[in-house]
Amino acid sequence: MTLPVLKVQIDFTSGPSFSYPLILDNPAFGMLDVGVLGDAPADLVDISDQVMRCSIRRGRNRILASFEAGTATVTLNDPDSDFNPQNASGPYFGKLIPLRKIRIYAETVVGGDLIEVNLFSGYITSYDTGFYSGVYTTSTVVLQCVDGFRLLNNVSTPADAGTPPVPVPIPGCNAVQLSGVRVNAILNFAGFPSSMRTTNFGKSTMQADPGGARSVLAAIQTVEQSEFGAFFMGRSGKTLFFDRDTVAKIADETPRTYTDLGTIGTFPYSNIDFAFDDQNILNRVTVERVGGVAQTVEDQDSIDKFFVKSGQRTNLLIQTDQESEDQANTLLAARKDADLRIESITLNMNATVNELNTLVNLSSDIYNLIIAQKQMSGGSSIEKELFIQGVQHDVTPDSWNIKLFTAEPLIQAFILDSTNQGILGNTVPQNTNVLSY
Repeated sequence: MTLPVLKVQIDFTSGPSFSYPLILDNPAFGMLDVGVLGDAPADLVDISDQVMRCSIRRGRNRILASFEAGTATVTLNDPDSDFNPQNASGPYFGKLIPLRKIRIYAETVVGGDLIEVNLFSGYITSYDTGFYSGVYTTSTVVLQCVDGFRLLNNVSTPADAGTPPVPVPIPGCNAVQLSGVRVNAILNFAGFPSSMRTTNFGKSTMQADPGGARSVLAAIQTVEQSEFGAFFMGRSGKTLFFDRDTVAKIADETPRTYTDLGTIGTFPYSNIDFAFDDQNILNRVTVERVGGVAQTVEDQDSIDKFFVKSGQRTNLLIQTDQESEDQANTLLAARKDADLRIESITLNMNATVNELNTLVNLSSDIYNLIIAQKQMSGGSSIEKELFIQGVQHDVTPDSWNIKLFTAEPLIQAFILDSTNQGILGNTVPQNTNVLSY
């Protein structure tokens, strides 16, 4: 199989929006109600021919259990110092400033049609120039890039006011708002465009914003934890907020299967990484809301096996102590036992078997549901149903590797009429679902 083509574009205009013009007869940008009416941006520059290496990383930090800013590193061949900000005769002189937009995507062919797949949309934070020196045969520039989390982390909530100082709430963040409404109110305060968001309404209602100095990103992540949902940046540069109901329903979707068995209709991988340790064990969990009573639940059998392993979630904005207890029980049920984990699987795009597999692998994203299988020595095998929790691309002219970081679903709600999520009873424990809150 021919490798996909890596494409990189810089937009030297300011602002957070990644908008694309409406182009008639174009399958990607010719869609009414999706494309943006207007001409192509005057400062859009394609630098794909200069790219020597590219690495992208997006997703959740397993240790901190939170989504982090996505990052990208793009190394350019720059023999004429076009990307040296000090080169007054360069074509981009005066435009090479921090936080210019960058889009990284792949082009691949499926059934004769050229398809674009977004991989990363973010902002250039630095231009690191490497000059001719010693054994090096060319000058290079390394573009260090980060996604929209950087912008949200740079905006502070209102400062305390008065004498003595009193916390000032974020405007529009009133009591009894659904979590998604609260996220949008905070993004409005930050001036983040509504066209660059996908926000679920939410299942939990929030208390009024408590105020206090923090970043906008931190304020949203408090809502994310309160909802037991997910907030992260998409590949196209949009913010994505999933409530817990959405996360639970994604776990009921039809997964694709990655295996080393060569089964027809499945996807091959080049490497799989296992872990069996105490890293994820929690057997005493405390959840506390602002103004509430801490709710602590524990599992004695787990404590007897693994000693006490505590976890806390505090300063949540939910309305009742009962919801705090529900969260604690959900975490305890998912984390009280030690289990063999599949941490990641690696895909070698040079070994992709067909065009459709190439497209699906390139499109792999956070919260895609997959099954990973591994044949073990002695005739046994391991099979796990997993969420993708992070995606890493490492690309050179001759290679393209994708690493999918994975975790088992934390919330698996009981869903009526579902063959996967609608099973009650305990005759087959590994296939039995629990009633989630």
